[in-house]
Amino acid sequence: MNLPPYLLPSPDGVPWLTLLLLSPLLGMLLVGLAGWLRLDDRTVRLGATAWMGVPIALAAVVWARFDPAATAAGQGAVQLVEKVPWINAIRVDYFVGVDGLSLPLVLLTVAMAPVAALASWGLTDRAKAHYALLLLLEAAMLGYFMALDFFFFFIFWEFSLVPAFFLIQSWGRENRRYAAFKFFVYTMAGSIGLLLLFQVLYLATREAGVGGTGFGTWNLIDLGRLGMGLPVGEVTASLRDMLYAYMNRIGVVRALGAGGEFPLLYTSIAFWAIFVAFAIKLAVWPFHTWLPDAYAEAPTAGSILLSAVMSKMGAYGMLRIMLPFVPDAAQYFAPVMGGLALVGIVAGAFGALANTAGDIKRLIGYTSINHMGYVMLAIAAAAALPGGASSGDAGVLADSRAIALNGAIMQMVAHGLSTGALFYLAGALHARTGSWSLADFGGLRVVAPAFAGVMGAAMFANLGLPGLAGFVGEFLIFRGAWATLPLFTALATVGLIVTALALLLMFQRVFLGPLNERWAPRAEAPGFSDLRPAELWTMLPVLAVLLALGVYPAPIVGLANAAATQLVAVFQNVLS
Repeated sequence: MNLPPYLLPSPDGVPWLTLLLLSPLLGMLLVGLAGWLRLDDRTVRLGATAWMGVPIALAAVVWARFDPAATAAGQGAVQLVEKVPWINAIRVDYFVGVDGLSLPLVLLTVAMAPVAALASWGLTDRAKAHYALLLLLEAAMLGYFMALDFFFFFIFWEFSLVPAFFLIQSWGRENRRYAAFKFFVYTMAGSIGLLLLFQVLYLATREAGVGGTGFGTWNLIDLGRLGMGLPVGEVTASLRDMLYAYMNRIGVVRALGAGGEFPLLYTSIAFWAIFVAFAIKLAVWPFHTWLPDAYAEAPTAGSILLSAVMSKMGAYGMLRIMLPFVPDAAQYFAPVMGGLALVGIVAGAFGALANTAGDIKRLIGYTSINHMGYVMLAIAAAAALPGGASSGDAGVLADSRAIALNGAIMQMVAHGLSTGALFYLAGALHARTGSWSLADFGGLRVVAPAFAGVMGAAMFANLGLPGLAGFVGEFLIFRGAWATLPLFTALATVGLIVTALALLLMFQRVFLGPLNERWAPRAEAPGFSDLRPAELWTMLPVLAVLLALGVYPAPIVGLANAAATQLVAVFQNVLS
């Protein structure tokens, strides 16, 4: 395997990423075999959940072999690379690798999959199919974060919809069909522009011979380097120039009368094709309306994976594709992105506040819109350039942009852990009471002090209490975004206050005040039971990681910093 210096293969030659990708698929096949052998559901639940430890072990090996120092020294941005020709006719490669942008999300995926599996422990309806779909969804999400060829990237992006759709459709609540359909259609519709754009990019890069004589490229790393003005082999032209030259050759430039008059026209079109696709998955306002329905109507396991991992796929796509491919357009439209992020932050916060007497899952869903708005704000801030910046500000701006992106990665990890924990505990509440309505609870701390303590810890992690991981992510985002988008950053603090109020009111309605007599112990009924050992041991590792990263965030920031620094360098060196 002949690789350029910015791609590093596995140091021991073992295809760890392929093994990681295949492990959930093998688990799915084992679940199918268990069905053929007519094993009981309890055995399948136990086996599938235990098997999810295999991806965790493999991801730990990948993490141990990843060298952040090598990336920081410029020896390679992507590591543990595996690249094998797949479809020679159009130069599609099986190409996987990890860097500081993807590895934290890979770790988050393998950590939250068993939490989702444990949340389904009481499921009796078609349990084998349910666990098979969970494993399939885990594989699709892992493939998405590791794929570096657009062909496979897009396959995993689209294929992740299939198990998520069937999880909502088959095991969701009363309005599950509407929620599943809306979720599927929104994401599919947003992907059309992305797919068409890459057809154009392939043809434009073919004109320049990026993939070899007569070939274009689907390689996301090479396309990103071209977008940032870096050479790829013998090719030194930028992606913007290639796109303009191709449009000129086929007559589009002449037809539009845009021969050099609007240099951002084509990269702007490319920007919006990319942005809309990923903004829908990230639930950026106004593309967010599918999220409250999907999160509320999905089964608990589906809500956990949708909120903890799948929502991060949109942000990752922006970091992997949007910023490096079209940095000029990203900078031009950064105020628009910042404005949309701000509206999402505030709307999500007030949406959560409006549900403090309603559905607990819908409330948590609205807080996710709020938190993903902070991630969007960080991405916008990384691209933005204040009008009054001077050349002497370059170093300060570069640091601030990198800080914002580090905060975005940390926020995604922290939000995934804390929101996954909240949905898990909301599912445990429903399993005991049969209700999702906050109005049906009250005073449960008296009969379930451990439950109240664990859910309180997850809630404080979610609202960003200092000492927990959510605070680190939000602090870095606000610190970094202040340098380039100070007005939006200042106004976004409203979201912090309102979201905290909504979560505190949620906790109050569930655990404080007088005990609802429906859940009091009586002779004919045991009442509301406290947290069970299995539930406690499911939550303790999640809360421990949130605390550890809140006190010592270096494991995640150390992974992300080199990639973030490299990504924002284009806004200093090329566009400033």
